[in-house]
Amino acid sequence: MKHLILGGLSSALLATIVTPVMASEEVAAVSNYRNQATSNLLATTLVELAYQGYFSDLGIPGHLGFIHGVAANKIDAETLIESAIAKGRLNNNALSNQEYISVVDTALHDVAFP
Repeated sequence: MKHLILGGLSSALLATIVTPVMASEEVAAVSNYRNQATSNLLATTLVELAYQGYFSDLGIPGHLGFIHGVAANKIDAETLIESAIAKGRLNNNALSNQEYISVVDTALHDVAFP
């Protein structure tokens, strides 16, 4: 009987030690996901945010002004990426990623010339 009680207490003690460790690992995983999400903004999402006026405080107009700015070559991929970097939505590496710049440029063209 002593072994049964001792085994039960040991199990209960281990359960209380393991649970906080597992919970902290889950929090770390969520934190890493959030950091990746802010640094890996999809090019189409970037253009959608700009169209919705998210970067208006940085001089990029939203909606019809955005479309006119893109069509008149006043707003280009680099300008949009720089604005996203300034707002903390992208890493500085995005400006040196030619593939990302090309996808943003294509998305801009699709908005201005549907």
